[in-house]
Amino acid sequence: MSAKFSHFVLACLLSLLLALPAYAADEKDASKWGTVTGQARLYYFTQRNKTTGQEFDNIKESLALGGWLKYETPWIADIFGLGAALYGTAPITGEFNQVDQGGTGLLTSKNEGFAVVAEAYLKARYADTEARVWRQRIETPFINSNDSRMLPQTFEAYGLKSSAIDNLELSLFWVDKEKGRDTELFKSMSYMAGLKDYDRGVAMAGVDWKPFAYLPTRFWNYYAPDLDNTFFTQFKYTFGDPKDIQYSVLFQGVDQRSVGDQLNGVYSGQEAGLLGSLMYSGFTFDLGGTIVNDDTGIRNSWGVYPFFNNMMAYNFARAGEKTILLGVGYDFAHMGWDGYRADIKAVLGDTPDTGPHATYDRSEYDLDIYYDFDGELKGMSLLSRFSYQDADESMGGRDGYQVRLRLQYNFQLL
Repeated sequence: MSAKFSHFVLACLLSLLLALPAYAADEKDASKWGTVTGQARLYYFTQRNKTTGQEFDNIKESLALGGWLKYETPWIADIFGLGAALYGTAPITGEFNQVDQGGTGLLTSKNEGFAVVAEAYLKARYADTEARVWRQRIETPFINSNDSRMLPQTFEAYGLKSSAIDNLELSLFWVDKEKGRDTELFKSMSYMAGLKDYDRGVAMAGVDWKPFAYLPTRFWNYYAPDLDNTFFTQFKYTFGDPKDIQYSVLFQGVDQRSVGDQLNGVYSGQEAGLLGSLMYSGFTFDLGGTIVNDDTGIRNSWGVYPFFNNMMAYNFARAGEKTILLGVGYDFAHMGWDGYRADIKAVLGDTPDTGPHATYDRSEYDLDIYYDFDGELKGMSLLSRFSYQDADESMGGRDGYQVRLRLQYNFQLL
């Protein structure tokens, strides 16, 4: 897409997004012409790290406006359908978007805007089975939209989901290419995993099974030919009285190992984690821990890391890394302040001090504050996130902090 055409399309998209306050009310009934939905975001992001002294002088910073607009047809003959979405993002002022301070994920690596047709798919269904082909969003543990910046990731993929069996959803996909959050280009899954000279995809299969309402389970496998195989599993057990004290226990595990020609090296890594939560009167208290084996860390190239200790800056999946998570959250609706939520989390990490995988220990402390508007501004939300990263400087670590401020507006035009 030429730069001039890209800028024109992006300007049209952003102009439409800015004119939408009247359309964010309750979801509309399905139209015979299909649906038009969208999302607008005004987003500020900065990550600042120390380099050699005490100043946080290694800076990434962006201020941007963007979003997406999507059209989806109604079902044709109750079998076929089409969908397409235009994504766009643009910098606001040069002061907050300097070329050498990119890498925030809101814009390109040089803090430039872009526009792209990020979704364009054909879908077909029969009974409780649906197939989709070409550009689409995917939400699975290791391949997902990673929608924590301006725009989500999307994929060129071909597959189907079936819920024909009660309490069971089966998924089978071939994922060929990925469009990252900061680019309009779709690149092969092997390229995104670091193999620049290869053009290969990933076979993905998943089982989401809920044998009981209080026990959802997940089993997902990702096979990247001549790269690696990743198997992820998750169990969550919830019990207690939802109107009084409720508890949950979450287990997560992953096994990842190189396969075939092992083009990215020979490795085998495993991680396991256990999280306990207590919910009472609007409060949620979390206590958990994870451990990664000493051989190698877990690689994650195609989405947000699925473990519960994934924080704003660190995912704590290095070789031999052990962590403890402490968290508390509160829903202020219990005080009559509808729409307000907040949570604080701390993850304390420890890694080997000697041996081939010795590296610096690190910890991270995050604060999240949410507000969902209501009334005439329903569909709008405000998110403020703050993170401090404490890394052992004697082993080469660098302290840092991160700030995210996001104003978001969801709407439906048709």
